[in-house]
Amino acid sequence: MENPIVQVQQGKLRGIKERNYNGNNYYAFRGIPYAKPPIGKLRFKDPEPAVSWSGIRSATKYGNKCAQINWFTQKIDGSDDCLYLNVFTMELNPSEAKAVMFFIHPGNFSFGSGSDELYGPDFIVEKDVVLVTINYRVGILGFLNLDDESASGNQGLKDQVIALKWVQQNIDKFGGDPNSVTIFGSSAGGSSVHYLSLSPLTQGLFHKVILQSGVATNPWATVPHSMKEKAIEISSILGNKITDSKELVDYLQKTDVQLLLKAAASLLSWENKYLSLNTFGPSVDHKSKTPFLSIPIEDAVKSGIKIPCIIGMASHEAIITLAGLNEDNLSEIAANQDTLLLHPNVKCFLQRHNISVSHVKKFYMGDEKISLKNKQLFVDFISATNFVINIHHIIDIQRNNLSVPTYFYRFDYYSKHTSTMQKILRTDLKGTCHCEEAGYFFNMKFYKKIGIEPPVPGTIEYFIKKNFLELWTTFAKTGNPNPQSPESMSVEWKPIDNNPTEHNCLKISKDLRMIKEKNLLYQFMNNI
Repeated sequence: MENPIVQVQQGKLRGIKERNYNGNNYYAFRGIPYAKPPIGKLRFKDPEPAVSWSGIRSATKYGNKCAQINWFTQKIDGSDDCLYLNVFTMELNPSEAKAVMFFIHPGNFSFGSGSDELYGPDFIVEKDVVLVTINYRVGILGFLNLDDESASGNQGLKDQVIALKWVQQNIDKFGGDPNSVTIFGSSAGGSSVHYLSLSPLTQGLFHKVILQSGVATNPWATVPHSMKEKAIEISSILGNKITDSKELVDYLQKTDVQLLLKAAASLLSWENKYLSLNTFGPSVDHKSKTPFLSIPIEDAVKSGIKIPCIIGMASHEAIITLAGLNEDNLSEIAANQDTLLLHPNVKCFLQRHNISVSHVKKFYMGDEKISLKNKQLFVDFISATNFVINIHHIIDIQRNNLSVPTYFYRFDYYSKHTSTMQKILRTDLKGTCHCEEAGYFFNMKFYKKIGIEPPVPGTIEYFIKKNFLELWTTFAKTGNPNPQSPESMSVEWKPIDNNPTEHNCLKISKDLRMIKEKNLLYQFMNNI
C-alpha cells in the first residue's frame, strides 16, 4: 500500500508509505485534526472535538505548528489553526495490536511542535510500537489564565487530553492498542506527562508514563505571577489597555496573532530566559467549567503517580540555561542574588522544606563567586535547583506506593565531539545537557541542517541509542523496562525502594550500571 486509507471516527485519511533512515518502510499519517481549530471565539477556550469531513482527507503533510515565538531565533511562526497529530507505524494490520507511545514535545510551554524537524519517527517505529506525536497550544494561546471563566487557563494541557481521547477512539485503526498507551516527553513534555498523570480529566486515557528531565513541580513548569496583569500589559502595548476580563479576552481574540505574539515577546528579557520565567504556563484553573488542575500543584503531587513510571534526568541539565550568559550577565546575577539567583518558585519550594538557599549554593560552589571562571560550578548549582531537587522530591513521593514500580535513571554521557546540545548552544561547558537524549530517540532534520548525523553502528553513541530505545519501548509494552531476553541487556534496572537517603538509579552512559543516587532533598533537609 503506497497510499493507505484508514477510516477514523471523523472520516477517511490517506497516508503514505515512506522509507526511514535505515531503509525500512513505515506508514505515516500526518496533520490529522484532533480538535476544532482554536480560532476566533475559540481562541483561549477549551478545545472542542474535531468535526467530520466528507471524502478522503490527505494525511501526508504535517499540520501547522502552533503560533509561537521561537526560543532560539526569536522569530514568530506557526498558526492559530494548529491542533494536529501524527501517527507512525511499520504495520497497519498486525496480528496483535501494538503498544502506543504518545510523545509530548518540549519547549518551555512556549514553543515547539511534533514534526520531524526535531522528532522524526524513524528509530522508534522499528521497535514494534505505534508512535503518536502532537502539536498543542503554547504561550499565551495555550495558557492564558485571567482567573475567569472567559479564559481559565491550561488550554494547552487540555489539548493534550483531547488528543489522548482521539487516540482512545481511533488508534486501533492504525494497529495500535488503546489499552496500552504510554505517554512520554522531555522538559516541558515531561512535566506535561506529570500533570496529565495527576489531572482528574485523564482517567483511563493512558497506562504508563515516562518523565524525562521534567516534573510538574520544577520551577519553570508553573507561573508564579498573575497572568492577568501580563495580559493587561500586552493590551497596553497593543495600544488599548483593558482591565475587564471579558473585554480583554474579546480584544485579544480579535487581535492578529502576529501582533499578539510580538507584544508578548516584548515582555521577555535575558533575565526571563535565564530564570526560565514563563509569562504564560500551567496554573490552577479552578474557574473552568472542567478544571484540569483545581488545587495548587504542590498539593496535587502528594497523591503520587499511580501507574508504572520512568523518571529521570541528565547529569548537567542547566547547561541549556547558562550557555548563553556572558560575564556581564553573571556579574549582574552575583550583584542581585535576591532577585536573580533563583526562580521565585525555587525559593518557595526550599522555604517550604526549611532549606537554606545559602546552604545549597555553598554545597555546589563553596565560597567561589558567580563568574565566567566558575560557570561549571554554577551549572551544577542551577541544575540542582531548577531540575534535580524537584525530581528527587517526586521520587520520594513515589516511595509511598511501591506496589506501583518507579524506575529512576540518570543520563550521563558527554563527548566534546558528539554531544549535540553543546554544539547547538556553542558552549564548551562539560556534561550532559538538558534534552541531549532527543537525538537518540528521534531522527532530526534540524540536526542534518547543522551537519550532525544520527549515531552509526560501532560507536558509543549507537550503543546508547540502542539501549534507550530498547528500555523505553520494552517499558511501553510491558510496564517493565527490562527486556524479557536477558542477553539483550547487560544489567537489570531495579525500581526504587523504601530507602530515603538514596535511590536505585540506572546510569545510562557508555555502559549501563545500577548506582545509588544520593537523595538531594534528604541531604539538604537534614543539612548534610
